[in-house]
Amino acid sequence: MATTALVISGGGSRGAFAVGALKYLYTQHPPIAFDLFCGTGTSALIAPLAALGEINLLEKLFTSNSTIDIVNTSTMMQRFPQNNSLYNATALTHKINNIFTDARFRALQQLQEEVFVAGKCLQTNRTTYFSPRSNDAVKKDYDIVSLHDNYTFREAVLASCSMPVFMPPVEVASLPDHVQQFTNGGGAHYNPIQLAIDKGATTIYAILLTPEIPGEEDLHFKNLLDILERQVDHTTNEMAGLQLSGFINDSLTYIEAVKNKMKAAGITAVDDYFDVPVNPFHEKKAITLHIIRPQQALDVHMGGLEFVPAAMKEMLEAGERSAAEIMRGK
Repeated sequence: MATTALVISGGGSRGAFAVGALKYLYTQHPPIAFDLFCGTGTSALIAPLAALGEINLLEKLFTSNSTIDIVNTSTMMQRFPQNNSLYNATALTHKINNIFTDARFRALQQLQEEVFVAGKCLQTNRTTYFSPRSNDAVKKDYDIVSLHDNYTFREAVLASCSMPVFMPPVEVASLPDHVQQFTNGGGAHYNPIQLAIDKGATTIYAILLTPEIPGEEDLHFKNLLDILERQVDHTTNEMAGLQLSGFINDSLTYIEAVKNKMKAAGITAVDDYFDVPVNPFHEKKAITLHIIRPQQALDVHMGGLEFVPAAMKEMLEAGERSAAEIMRGK
């Protein structure tokens, strides 16, 4: 059965763009039914609520909260020598606890759709996809961990939202006794497209929060904090694997052409020649990939950790416009 996946990159306050794109998809194209949702960073907030259809709540969250509602930056110098983060993320912890009530967690568990939030383990450097109802699995490039209670799910969402250095890593209580601390699951290892393909997706909607061609910022980096914000932002808000679907499609087309040529040459039982123990394309199907992303860099500061309601409203509207353009071009 064909499966449709929604995957969203991270990006702090840029998440407002993803909310705008979803608002357009849900209101203008309701026939699209996603079977899998995956997010990291602030998209770890977006993906579960999108799975529950709570787009209005998402719009409120991403147009009414300010920086102080997410992180406290005023204690940076006092925290620096003794703590594992520059900023205090207590406000975000309270917000996640308020959003993901026990009732919402039970609703996520009862969905037929699968929901994943991604974290990066500092000890193993592996990506972990936490899910309220999927089965545990250890894959070559990632792990899947099923969470059975709301407390640990909230921890996983908080870990996924936590930008390393600026926000503290999170230990997820349900994991084995040895220490495993998690932060934002973005960066070059964040490949939800691979997860979606492994789950059988044949159509993938990817919402990216950065443009295809990075623009040049008119910013003179004068201090260490500016440079650190810039570097962490670049290394946590990427999405690997965008070329994977094209590679799979090209490979499947090539294999089918070879099979047809063999059959034309009179070779029988052609499929048997491709039935080898290690066939990376076994049961793989052609993939349709829709990418929704801004054409220009979104107007954010502090590496996306500055939340300004007016700016996020503009980003939300930009997400609506971009989604409309992509859907018109289908």
